Amino acid sequence: MIRAWWYPNDGKEPDEVTLDEVSGKIDAANGLVWIDSDHTDEPALDPLLTQLGVNEFAREDLVKAGQRTKLAHYTDHFHVAVYDCVLRADGVHAREIDIVFGAGWALSIHQAPDNGDPGDFPIDLVRRRFGVQRAQHRASDVGLLLWSLLDVVVDRYFVVTETVDDHLDEIEDAILAGTEATQHEKNKTTMQLFSLGKALVRFRRAAVPLRDVTAEIVRREVPCIDDTAIVHFQDLADHVLRVSDFVESQRDVLTGLRDAELAAASNRLSESQQRIAAWGAILIVATLITGVLGMNFRNAPELDWEIGFLVIAGLMLVLGIPIFFYFKRKDWI
Repeated sequence: MIRAWWYPNDGKEPDEVTLDEVSGKIDAANGLVWIDSDHTDEPALDPLLTQLGVNEFAREDLVKAGQRTKLAHYTDHFHVAVYDCVLRADGVHAREIDIVFGAGWALSIHQAPDNGDPGDFPIDLVRRRFGVQRAQHRASDVGLLLWSLLDVVVDRYFVVTETVDDHLDEIEDAILAGTEATQHEKNKTTMQLFSLGKALVRFRRAAVPLRDVTAEIVRREVPCIDDTAIVHFQDLADHVLRVSDFVESQRDVLTGLRDAELAAASNRLSESQQRIAAWGAILIVATLITGVLGMNFRNAPELDWEIGFLVIAGLMLVLGIPIFFYFKRKDWI
């Protein structure tokens, strides 16, 4: 569905307009036209993009999607591609959000998700946030709308980072459980590590490049964004930087947990080898005695001696018990 609204600068409630009225309503001095689409059906979008005079390369990006996070400059309009991300049990689900804007107008398109389903983008939250800024500044600036869209996206990034932190805490507890965990739980922890690592790489690819987008806007490289919105983007740039720092620190923690998990597995293997070596040392005494006495010679003592078996068995115990307690004291058994 494609919807369009006209936001006047006097702070009045927006009016919904038809797509045929869009080009006639564009007037940066009096207000803002915002068109929002939840699909990229080319036949439906083509007349609208023609009305707005969208560059042919931008039109191709909007139809094909799959863009990296970026801010593209054209003659009199700009294209921002960002990703709305949600962390689920099977990984990060992302939806590309494309925003094409110029003086007095903006077009936002929610692309189809490339994997999984992140759910609907909260466009109503964007409208409420934009409404608050309109009432506060008595203006319907395209910069404030763009800030509202990106601010909602970045807020959802913080939800992802918090969820990642929770998963990292759970994995850390599982690794520290050590020998108390079952083999199934150990295998599950290993799979969680690899799954979370893959999700974090995907999230980093979507979120971190947004630093460059906000940096360009803060440097006033987008003429249609005025000083009022620049102040908001400075705050947004700080939030994006915090998300980037969280992602980098979480990658470091994840790397540390992988090393800890490998060290724990190595320790478990070493303990198993210690137990095998200890029991082998104990049994080697009995093996040595039985091996000597098992040789075929005529005067073997156990052949004619009635208590020969008991004596030999007792000798095995006398020699084996001290070795057992020695390894027991060293906690090898």
